[in-house]
Amino acid sequence: MSVSKTERLLNLTIALLERRRGYSKEELRSLIPSYQEASSEEAFNRQFERDKEELRDMGVPVETFSEDTFFDHDQSASRYRIDRSAYRLPEVSFTAEETAVLSLASRVWQQASLGSAAARAVRRLDVRGALAESDTLIGVEPRLRTAEPAFDDMLDAVLDRYPVSFAYRAGGAGEVTARRVEPWGLGNRFGNWYLVGRDIDKGGERTFRLSRVVSEVKKLSGRFERPDGFTMRAALAALDPSGRDQMAELLLRPGRANVFRSGAAVADSAQSGWDRVAYRFSDVDVLAEEIAAHGAQVRVAAPPELAEAVRRRLEGALAAAREPAPSYRLPEPAVRAGAPRQKTSSLDRLPRLLDLVSYVTANQGADLAETARLFHISTAQLVKDLNLLFVCGAPGYGPDQLIEADWESGSIFIRNADEIAQPVRLGLDEALSLVVGLQALETVPGVGDRRALTTALRKLLEATGGDDGFRAVAADFDDAQAAPYVQQLQDAVLAHQTLSMEYLVPSRDEVTVRQIDPLQVFAQDGHWYLSAWCHKQQGKRQFRVDRIRSLAASGRHFAGPEGPDAGFPQSLFTPRESDEHVVLRISARLATLAEQYNAVRRVSLADGGIVAELRLASTALVPGLVARHGGEVSVLEPAGLAAGTLAWLREAAEAAGPLAATCRKGA
Repeated sequence: MSVSKTERLLNLTIALLERRRGYSKEELRSLIPSYQEASSEEAFNRQFERDKEELRDMGVPVETFSEDTFFDHDQSASRYRIDRSAYRLPEVSFTAEETAVLSLASRVWQQASLGSAAARAVRRLDVRGALAESDTLIGVEPRLRTAEPAFDDMLDAVLDRYPVSFAYRAGGAGEVTARRVEPWGLGNRFGNWYLVGRDIDKGGERTFRLSRVVSEVKKLSGRFERPDGFTMRAALAALDPSGRDQMAELLLRPGRANVFRSGAAVADSAQSGWDRVAYRFSDVDVLAEEIAAHGAQVRVAAPPELAEAVRRRLEGALAAAREPAPSYRLPEPAVRAGAPRQKTSSLDRLPRLLDLVSYVTANQGADLAETARLFHISTAQLVKDLNLLFVCGAPGYGPDQLIEADWESGSIFIRNADEIAQPVRLGLDEALSLVVGLQALETVPGVGDRRALTTALRKLLEATGGDDGFRAVAADFDDAQAAPYVQQLQDAVLAHQTLSMEYLVPSRDEVTVRQIDPLQVFAQDGHWYLSAWCHKQQGKRQFRVDRIRSLAASGRHFAGPEGPDAGFPQSLFTPRESDEHVVLRISARLATLAEQYNAVRRVSLADGGIVAELRLASTALVPGLVARHGGEVSVLEPAGLAAGTLAWLREAAEAAGPLAATCRKGA
């Protein structure tokens, strides 16, 4: 948002709050300087309508009402105002335990569009000291990612209740079809985002996995109403894999593919160089990715559709590996000094200014540098915000009506800003981020049974008035395979207890025994992870909880931090000096892989994909990573790794091909 637009919207907000009987459009044009500069009446009307809708999108309740007129349909008497009671955040306070779960709920949204909304919500609640000082340790950090390109557009459609169209790649055969849908809700389970709604053309309720949306989401005309009683939480529960289990027959090389052995229902003795295993699963595509990542070490005996899904991935990866490398030039590595710069949008600047005024008026003399840290901006940006306040105020804009700001001493003072001194009520996106975060925590072992979750959620709903949109978004961290260990690991984190662990290392396909000091338990992308000090490696490592084969107390304790691990991983792959550099070509759909693997450099390609240089602890995982994504990832450098991956894929495709063909014949 430009400075002039921010200034105009702030002045408009103050004007609509300042006068209970509001202003007519003509009065606002004559009062607000930016409106006086409009080139024509038509230009002013367009500008005013955009401003009014943008304020409403930010959660500012702009009302339109009419005074009595002499003539029917006389629009000249339409007036505008902001209801102060609807604008201001009601008095609310939270206990230390409630503050702890609220803070945890706000951190759920990692690299997500709702992440900044959650941060604003917590900051706003704390303006008047609503949040208590808390040193409550929970020992767990569940995170949600919204990497799917369709997420933001689908969320808007769900909350505003308008139909959409998109191209969708179905599972199994991979056929792409055009779909028109009334989106009822969005939810995350098993690490995937799902859309539930009414398929307009096919009729009836349908569930779509967001990662399979392969086009832009287009808004259609009209609006719809969600069915009475619909909740996304219930829709997620219906995805329970126990209700649709399938059984796969897998052939495993002796001593290899250990990930499929621990979950096996039955295992026969080796036959013709293979171990036959019955493996229970619920999603063909998910299991096909895992099998493809093991290459020639696993073959599918049944069902045929699983064998075909594996073969399709291997053949796609092999075809991509044979393609000529694109022309690219990676940029010079950037020198990072401090936090990365972030663009300021219309959804950030004005709410931040309103929150800034509320915060400083409640804490006169606030330290300049500390306030900048609180608002996650630089000191230079904070000074720009304070300078902007000088030209804003109540209509008339005389010396006694403009906001006064002083920070020359390093302490901030703001005066003459009574109309916007009270904290703003949480907008829908801000309230939604916390409500859904709290509800998601109810599914976390060791956290969901805390009474503070229930009471914090109740207070939050009372302060926001509740909203139908809260029922339309949900997330679930339940992981039946990892759950038995998650609670045990949380307890060990808080007790600083050293553990003995048997752990499956997928890159080496072997089970190792380790002594670990657990530091943090966190969830990301549908899996639970442990950050711990590994005695064997003499360094901090991250372990996927569902790969733990056994866990036992060692009887020893370690000197740990007093709070949760301050170095919570922003990526599952932390760079080290011993890392190897790999250059990959990644499709546009999977571009976020570069962020997940902590890309050192990246450059965009003409087809929308990217070339990214990654730092990996071991290149042993690269062939499996390429196979898993079936042609959307390929190796460019180093040449030896590219050649080795090609040979690995060729062997895997040859092993899967004949068996898949046999399965199709019904053998």
